[in-house]
Amino acid sequence: MVESVQDVNPTVLQALRELMQDDYALLLQTFLADAELRLRQLRSALSADDMDAFRQAAHSFKGSCGNMGAEVLEQACLEAEAAGLAGDRAGAASSLTLIEQGFTRLQPLLR
Repeated sequence: MVESVQDVNPTVLQALRELMQDDYALLLQTFLADAELRLRQLRSALSADDMDAFRQAAHSFKGSCGNMGAEVLEQACLEAEAAGLAGDRAGAASSLTLIEQGFTRLQPLLR
């Protein structure tokens, strides 16, 4: 993982605040709920050894993380997607750990 990547890009969050205005809180709530769903999908796919489902979940999560400026999560999802594509279960498990850790750090930054 690149060290210059931030947990969250404040410029992106500020742009979203300005764009969404009164709906910003709803956007954050929707993102957090979606993130929980994606994490469950990733865990389930990994435990079922379904690397294609793992890749798909990582790809979807990567997009929403990018939209929210969650740079560390976006990078970890990119790595998870690559591991899923390669059928690399150990890499997928490692990436999932990074995603879970990044999400834990991100939550208070968004609230």
